[in-house]
Amino acid sequence: MGLLDFFVSRRTAESGEKARRYWLFYAGPENYLCDRGISELPQENYWSCESETREGDLILVYRKSMDQLSVDKLIEEFGMPHDVASDVKRSGVGKDFPVLWEATSNAERKVLWHWPYGCQTKELRRITPPILLSELKAEPRLRKWEGLRWNLQAQGHSALEIPESAWNVIIEMIDNPTLRPPHTSDKTSNPNRHVQRTRNVILLLSMVIEGS
Repeated sequence: MGLLDFFVSRRTAESGEKARRYWLFYAGPENYLCDRGISELPQENYWSCESETREGDLILVYRKSMDQLSVDKLIEEFGMPHDVASDVKRSGVGKDFPVLWEATSNAERKVLWHWPYGCQTKELRRITPPILLSELKAEPRLRKWEGLRWNLQAQGHSALEIPESAWNVIIEMIDNPTLRPPHTSDKTSNPNRHVQRTRNVILLLSMVIEGS
C-alpha cells in the first residue's frame, strides 16, 4: 500500500469525524543545526501551529533556508568546529522537506510562549531523499497552490494550510521519487546533493528491476 492509499484508507475509516486538514510546518536552522552539524528533527515534539490544527491532521515539514548563514556565522551561532561548519555549508541543506508528521493533540492556546498556539506531533515518515522546494515548483500540478506561488510565506502565521489536491500530489512524489520533475536551475542549489539524488534514483530502479 502506498502512502496516498494509506492516508485515504485512514480518512475513510474516520469519515464520521471532522475533516482532516493538511499543514506545512516550518523548521528554521535553529531546529536542524547543532554543534555537531545537521541534526534530525525529533520524532515527537511540541511545535507551533495554527489555532485550527486538530489531532489527526497531517503535516509536511519545511526546512527553511540557511543561505544567510556563512561558515563564520555557523561557528558563532552553533559552536561548530570550522571543518563541520564548512561541510554543513557545502551540504546545501535547507529549502527542502525531510519528514511527514501527524498532530497528536489539538492546538492549545499558549501564554508566555513565542508562538500563540502549539500542538503535539509525531513522525510518520522520513522522506529520503528530501524533496526540494525547486522540485515542488517544477511540478505542473502544483501551480494552482497559491502558497507555493508565494514561496511558502506564512505572512505572520505559524503554519500554512496545504490544499488537499496539492497534498495528494506531494504524497505521490514521496511515494515514487522517479516521478519527481527535473528541478529548475537555482544558483544556490548544491550540485553534490543533486548527484546523490541521481544515485538514489538509479539504486531504486535497480532494486525494482532485480525484484521483478
